[in-house]
Amino acid sequence: MLTVTQANWNVDVTPKVEKPSVKKEVYDNQDGTSNEAGFGSSADHAINEEFKFKLTATLPASNVHVYDYYDKYTVIFNDTLSEGITFDRLDTVEITNGTTSQVIDSNKYTLYEKQPYLTLGIDDVKTCASGLNLNDGATITVTYTAHLNDKAYVNTAGGSTSNINKVYLTYSNNPKDESSIGKTPESTPVYVYTYQLNNTKHQDTEKGPALEGACFRLYSDEACTDQSEVQLYQKDGFYYPIKDVLGKEAVEMKSAANGTFNVKGLDAGTYYLKEITPPDGYSACKVIPVTIKADHSRNDQVNLEGSNLTNDIVNIKAGGITLPSTGGIGTTLFY
Repeated sequence: MLTVTQANWNVDVTPKVEKPSVKKEVYDNQDGTSNEAGFGSSADHAINEEFKFKLTATLPASNVHVYDYYDKYTVIFNDTLSEGITFDRLDTVEITNGTTSQVIDSNKYTLYEKQPYLTLGIDDVKTCASGLNLNDGATITVTYTAHLNDKAYVNTAGGSTSNINKVYLTYSNNPKDESSIGKTPESTPVYVYTYQLNNTKHQDTEKGPALEGACFRLYSDEACTDQSEVQLYQKDGFYYPIKDVLGKEAVEMKSAANGTFNVKGLDAGTYYLKEITPPDGYSACKVIPVTIKADHSRNDQVNLEGSNLTNDIVNIKAGGITLPSTGGIGTTLFY
């Protein structure tokens, strides 16, 4: 509070502290959906697929040379990951003063990681780069790699997700007291989506009894080549993409006693289900295209209109050629 004891005086008050700000972004790849590749507020990825987060702290310029009053100026990133996201490694820590970007030496900062918290503290930003003058303003950028784990929330329909992440900064705010810190508001949340594919095997018709023992593989191109196979492992009754995780053995999907073989954690895109081995006495079905068409341009919601995330798959009894389900009676007579 400032009290002016004389009437009709006008007093200009200049703040002593310039307040930094921070934002968090996630990288989205191009998977054939309406979302563009690059950093933004939302993305979709497969479980166990590595992707990047970017934290950006902006230290505003000061025309009254506020930063000169600090013996050191400390900035700490306080990042929180949701339960479904695992930190993998730190990639880059850089500072930009004007147009020049410089890497900050690792001895200038301290990284502390204990799921779900990630803290990166820079003890004195003023010493992080040659020729740096904080009074001109600066931007500190931190990028790190993470992945969705098998605890990630998976969408089986449009809607929200609990794979939500935020960051805030703590920073020096009193040049006469190094222990005094300020705190920014938490950044706008970022959202990471992943999707579940539900499949059920039936006898003879889509309403027929469940069919156990049908073996499938999943591919990313229509030719279903070995190079395009989406390798999967099994855990707790679900199949998960192996992607970038180590030590997992790839298996074929196999329909259970209730006919199901469900895949958790797929990225948006187009896939192909191919039956490798049908159950005894049955003919293999044709290759089934699977489209996951995801629009998360609203960030906090995903629209999956046009996707087929639930499939009832039919096998018919062996003993003849399995005819295509399309075409008129003339095609049938021809065959």
